[in-house]
Amino acid sequence: MADKKLVVCACGAAINTSNMAKIFIEDYLDAKKHRDYKVEICRLDQLNEKFKGRKNMVVCWMGPVDEKFEAPGVQGLALMVGAKKEKEALVEKIIELMEANYTP
Repeated sequence: MADKKLVVCACGAAINTSNMAKIFIEDYLDAKKHRDYKVEICRLDQLNEKFKGRKNMVVCWMGPVDEKFEAPGVQGLALMVGAKKEKEALVEKIIELMEANYTP
């Protein structure tokens, strides 16, 4: 059985920026009727411990992007400072990455 679709918002403390990103992503996915996603927050230094090797996930990096991490990802800064259209485009990019890499 495949893992559920997971978006992990990762930042330094997993308190503020990742949580704000999580809320926007969840609201957008809900509005677009994407019910098969789960969004979690995580500290950058916990990613390997919690999610290394996990399939069917996309990382929304709220800090420096780790190109070596074994999952597709996006730089999530637009979720903090971007206009609404930029934020929506970023979530659409997350959806595209998930759909391109999803294994049922």
